[in-house]
Amino acid sequence: MQWNTLIADGHGPVYLRIVQALERAVWSGALRPGQRLPAQRVLASELGVDLTTVTRAFTEARKRGLIDARGPQGTFVAPPQVELAQLVDLSMNLPPSPGGGQVADMLQRGLATVLSRSDASNLMTYHVGGGSRADHLAAQQWLKPILGRLDSDRLVVTEGAQAALSALLLALTDAGDVILCEPLVYPGLLHAARVLQRTLRVVECDEHGMLPSALRRHARASGARVVYLNPTAQNPTARTMPEARRMALAEVLRSLDLRLIEDDPYWLLLGDAPAPLALLAPQHTCYISTLSKCLSPGLHTGFVHLPDGVARQRVLDALRAVNLMAPPLMNALVTQLILDGSAATLLKLVQEEAAERRYLAQSTLSPRFLQHCAGVHAWCRLPAQWTDASLTHAARLQGLGIAPSSAFTPQGVAINDAVRISLGAASSRQELHRALRQLDQLMHVASSGSTEWTI
Repeated sequence: MQWNTLIADGHGPVYLRIVQALERAVWSGALRPGQRLPAQRVLASELGVDLTTVTRAFTEARKRGLIDARGPQGTFVAPPQVELAQLVDLSMNLPPSPGGGQVADMLQRGLATVLSRSDASNLMTYHVGGGSRADHLAAQQWLKPILGRLDSDRLVVTEGAQAALSALLLALTDAGDVILCEPLVYPGLLHAARVLQRTLRVVECDEHGMLPSALRRHARASGARVVYLNPTAQNPTARTMPEARRMALAEVLRSLDLRLIEDDPYWLLLGDAPAPLALLAPQHTCYISTLSKCLSPGLHTGFVHLPDGVARQRVLDALRAVNLMAPPLMNALVTQLILDGSAATLLKLVQEEAAERRYLAQSTLSPRFLQHCAGVHAWCRLPAQWTDASLTHAARLQGLGIAPSSAFTPQGVAINDAVRISLGAASSRQELHRALRQLDQLMHVASSGSTEWTI
């Protein structure tokens, strides 16, 4: 086995890259259960590292259930663990947990600091919507890698991206107004538009995303003033719009004086994401970022940056109708974690874990099915024998939850035979790998309409 090659593709310290190499070799079948590993001194010599590095790597690998140490006999690849869970959820887009108790330790330290430095009664009362001065400082720090330096008076802190999206729809449009969007969109937009009585009008796309010429044509024909886009690791297709397309769309926004709602929850999970449209058309873009898709859904806080032409008070009034306020204790915790650097530390761990899970998806799912994989999800086209509904049903019978393309399709639009596979909710890489292999095998099966599936 070419250890040096595998370690070169890893992330983080050398000992963790050795562990990652072990995992990848097990997933790919290069190492099989019961196979003996090189002695630690031999491996250290082969890699050109000290013995303590290899010892630390083997200790971590044992904790993850990858290897068994059998004393004088040596170290062996462990047999697969039996999974007793009733359902492996590949349907809900969540960031993967780094594990190891790091999140719990971070939360304990953050909450202890908040409670020791704050008046508890102030954390249990009503607060003005939109965030405090400290919350705005945290928002500025969180958004700086994405948008650069921002003025706090253009920022709004919300209880998550969904509340932000609903408030923006209320502030920017009236009942019956048309919102322009792509043929596959975040389900939260479908729900908000239906409840708020807004009409979604689909704009044609190609492999790079929304077509600028089509946007111009539909905006003029419909009189629509608002566009919705999720251009980075788009949900559900995992496609990232290239810079040239973003620039062309920004020009249409400027020339027609359109408002863009840029929903961008995954930007920080991509190492090479193009500049947001909020930087290309800053006077026309309302930008939404959230912690829930790149840190944890439990840290359910969203940040909105508004252009000068959108009245902040109008958005705050709309937000009050949707969600009176974000819980002060949660806001205080999120602000503390961002300002003391804990959130950045956790983000790096999530980025590394997400990268490993994407590797699993790309190496396990057949290339004939997998179209795109980015952020924390993958988009798979289906072979002719399956529809999105029939595969979703068959997968559930086998204990797998996946998201059909119909969940992302506006009313009146033809449904794709495709599914979204989320990579973060599985409790471990081992569980995810088993689920992906099971799903890949299922997609190769001819659908006969039978419900007699192996469970």
